[in-house]
Amino acid sequence: MVQPGVPLIQTTQRNDTLGSVLASASPIETRPNSPNGSVDGHFTAAAAPWHPLAKDIEAACKDEVDETGNEADQLAPEVARAKERSAMLRVAWLGFGFLCILTAINVASTNVTVLYPDQGFNSLATLYFCFIIGSLLAPIFTARLPPWLIFVVAGCFYTVFDASLNWGVVPMFIFSALIGIAAGPLWVAEGSYVTATAKASGVPIGKLTSVFLTFFTANMTVGNVISLALQRLGVSRATMLYVMAGISGLGSVCLAFVPTPPRSAALASTSVEAEVSLMTKIKGIGKLLTRRPMAALIPLILWNGAVNTLAFANFPSFLPATLLDARPEALPLMFIAYGAIAALGSPLFGRAYDRAGLRPLMALVALISTAMFTMTYVVILYLPTLLPQRDDGTIDVDVHYGTIVAILVLAGGFLGALDSITTGTMNFVQSAWFPDGAETATAFAASRVVMCAGFVLLALVSNTGVWQVVLALNHALMVVTLACMAWLIWWTPYGLSPSEMRSVLKSDMVAVATADEADGADLMETKKSPLMPLAVLGSPSADDAPLMGPAGVSDKDN
Repeated sequence: MVQPGVPLIQTTQRNDTLGSVLASASPIETRPNSPNGSVDGHFTAAAAPWHPLAKDIEAACKDEVDETGNEADQLAPEVARAKERSAMLRVAWLGFGFLCILTAINVASTNVTVLYPDQGFNSLATLYFCFIIGSLLAPIFTARLPPWLIFVVAGCFYTVFDASLNWGVVPMFIFSALIGIAAGPLWVAEGSYVTATAKASGVPIGKLTSVFLTFFTANMTVGNVISLALQRLGVSRATMLYVMAGISGLGSVCLAFVPTPPRSAALASTSVEAEVSLMTKIKGIGKLLTRRPMAALIPLILWNGAVNTLAFANFPSFLPATLLDARPEALPLMFIAYGAIAALGSPLFGRAYDRAGLRPLMALVALISTAMFTMTYVVILYLPTLLPQRDDGTIDVDVHYGTIVAILVLAGGFLGALDSITTGTMNFVQSAWFPDGAETATAFAASRVVMCAGFVLLALVSNTGVWQVVLALNHALMVVTLACMAWLIWWTPYGLSPSEMRSVLKSDMVAVATADEADGADLMETKKSPLMPLAVLGSPSADDAPLMGPAGVSDKDN
């Protein structure tokens, strides 16, 4: 018998001041508790039949409307297809704008340390430190401003930064700080936009996110192809940076015409009176990071930042300087493979998540990271042996150049695949776990803060100049990431595909609510009995009663 006054469905604890930061909990964020368990720990009896992969959920719930507002199953096929096409075009247009902006900024960033060898790394550190600040501020902007305005303003800062590298050290630092702050709202607004579009259209989040990521990750290929072409034409570095600024400006113009997705207008028009202070929003981000399942995602996000540092900061230093002097196109060729493989992999990873959740992604992460680290060791330890010395003391690059290019292409391809799958997994699960308005923005802001922390962490470690330490940190992050993914898959419903996960949590809530009604009826009958002992009237309150988990273990003891 359940004690009177003990709620069987208890939402994640938070105080009133955080209420406007973290929107009312969706079914994904509730914790149905019963004598059989809680969705935060082992599966409940209602959820157990669906684990590890639910096969019959769609048939069991085909007449129900998804509680996140997805009503695609009830629409006529023609209407559903039209909504899907519209959503895909919206996100593709968004991805093209980001493609232009990121194509320019990535090419410009690779020239920072060349133009300013003493201050280039400090400029990048400034950029990512300000990125953290911008991510903390992002929920304020996403609540007050429409998405297109955030995209355009941020894009303009990126455009000016590309050109400012020709203007000296001081402008470079000023605009490094500005684009760092602008990057936070830019990426948080992107995550909120894609999530809102998926929710309104009924398109699976993995499929829709992969459309954006395909365009986004292609920027490495496009940027390095343009860079190579300009180098072959003899264009100066200063002119190339102005060309990149023009490409970034084109992307900003494109983003000005991004359509507002349905229901996002209400999100953007949140009243100022309902908003809370900046400090409370920052506390809300910290609070979200400690909540399950978000806490289990932190190692993956940290590793994603570290992988970006490994690719763009460490890998060029792993290559022999004599190779880069003799064949400057070797590094762009590696990053062309990086972008191409990342773009091709994004749709595959998205479809895999939509169909089977985190299980196939975990296997792919393990395989891809193993291959990537193997090629990294080949580049560091074996590639220098392919550069024999001539009698006059110079290096003979030509004799094994084909093998060198093949090694670099494979290394770049696996790096791109790892970046794509870690970035995609972050975006997939955040959109699936936090589909409701303010929590979407808060979750993406939190992930950007952690990602930048991972980038800065590995960058600081890289200052030691010891590649063994750099790779050891990456290995440790990989192991912890895989362990957390295994926990999500085997011990929580958050490793399931989005539709299966929502159905499991929904069935849990229905089962608990039904049990609550039955116990309530029994309690009323007991209250009507004239023989009811007075001790029943003094039963524990909800605050004092333990929440029972699996095997009768108190949730408070956990």
